[in-house]
Amino acid sequence: MDETIIQENSRYWADFWHQSTRSGKNRGPMQAGFWDNMSGRFARERSEEREDKRLKTVLDLLGHTSLKIGGAEVLDIGAGTGSLSIPLARMGAKVTAVDFSAEMLKKLNQRATEENVSLERTVLKSWDEIDLDAEGFRNRFDLVIASMTPAVRCPETFNLMLGAAKGVCYYSGWVNRVWDPAYYETYRLLFNDEFREGSHGFYLPFMYLYMKGYRPTVSIRQDVWKGDETVDEMVDTVSGFFSVTKDIDEKMKNRIREYFLTKANDGKYASVTTATTGMMVWDMRARKP
Repeated sequence: MDETIIQENSRYWADFWHQSTRSGKNRGPMQAGFWDNMSGRFARERSEEREDKRLKTVLDLLGHTSLKIGGAEVLDIGAGTGSLSIPLARMGAKVTAVDFSAEMLKKLNQRATEENVSLERTVLKSWDEIDLDAEGFRNRFDLVIASMTPAVRCPETFNLMLGAAKGVCYYSGWVNRVWDPAYYETYRLLFNDEFREGSHGFYLPFMYLYMKGYRPTVSIRQDVWKGDETVDEMVDTVSGFFSVTKDIDEKMKNRIREYFLTKANDGKYASVTTATTGMMVWDMRARKP
């Protein structure tokens, strides 16, 4: 295909991507504070079985490329508490972990110390504020990862991801998410309306990449996530997701708290969410114009 047409196609799709994702940077899960509050739960609820299953899925997809993990330079964008960074470093990768949540990186570094795993570097910065040249990231990494992270949420942040890679990229994001019924009930209680979560959607980066001439290998999976959280944790989580599109004040938080107090058992609420996610891998050296 003519390079001019490729440029036009990707530009038109980028415009559509922007129109489809209008939630503000500093709202809900786009705030570092939201993930600071979540970090304790991530560390506490870490399951080796679930982590091993996730790692196997990632490695199976990476098996479609020529990447060798041992000795590879890896960049983990939105690394969180290290569910991928730590296992990959244990396998011999030289991992640089980036996250805008100080508490998430604190938990990641604590875990690395406890498990005697060495990381190349951790970077406390929002991905959209990264200067690839100043950080020495441009075209540097054998593998760049963006796994279920709001850090890569628009064409600009996706292009930053592409710019950091000299080899393989791995991306995963939402296809669909059916929340626990409590989310829908509390939303109706507060706003007399139906909760319709806005998400950038896996299809947006997939199509953008496709328009640029790449043909990623894709895998779709569905999981049932079960949580067991305190009432206060549920209030923080629910109000955090609602605040993407709504202003949540203390009065509203108190109403959410009252709702969960009636539903909790011994001070905890058992939630069930069905999550469908899309994963894709591609090699930056394998573009098909």
